[in-house]
Amino acid sequence: MQKMLMAAVMLAGISGQALAATDLYSTAGLQYSRTGEPYDLSDSGYQLGLGYVINSQWSAELTAEQLFDKEENEDGMRVRLDTTALTLAVLGKTSVSDALQLYYRAGVSQLNHQADVTINNKTSSADDTQLHALLGLGLEQNFNERWFGRAEVVHLFKKDDLQADTFRLSLGYRF
Repeated sequence: MQKMLMAAVMLAGISGQALAATDLYSTAGLQYSRTGEPYDLSDSGYQLGLGYVINSQWSAELTAEQLFDKEENEDGMRVRLDTTALTLAVLGKTSVSDALQLYYRAGVSQLNHQADVTINNKTSSADDTQLHALLGLGLEQNFNERWFGRAEVVHLFKKDDLQADTFRLSLGYRF
């Protein structure tokens, strides 16, 4: 039993060292998104991401996001909207100080919209996928070598009358 435990601890240490050399990091955060006219929706959501540091000035990220998960009932009508996104982006960074970086984000986001409308117990559903370009601007504060925090604003460009702006606060960990 002790030999197995020692082997597991050693393997975990070796794996941790191997991961540290890969320049991978993860992020998790909360966000608030709103659309423009004609829809005028707003909702809170979340973001989970995985990133790779290319060099000190460039990173690439893949994120999964929940933009809208909203249900409204009024006068016998129920409307439900669920919008998720999968985003691939490149981040360009510049140092403001030793621990603070300004960064911009450019990429594409595939949005999946699922909507249900129920009137008089009859439900109609729709499912739509759209690809949007995006740009973002944010600040990244390093707490130590591994942990960092971010605050950013992201704009999804208009397509088929839908555009969105998102404010995001996230925490990240470098492996």
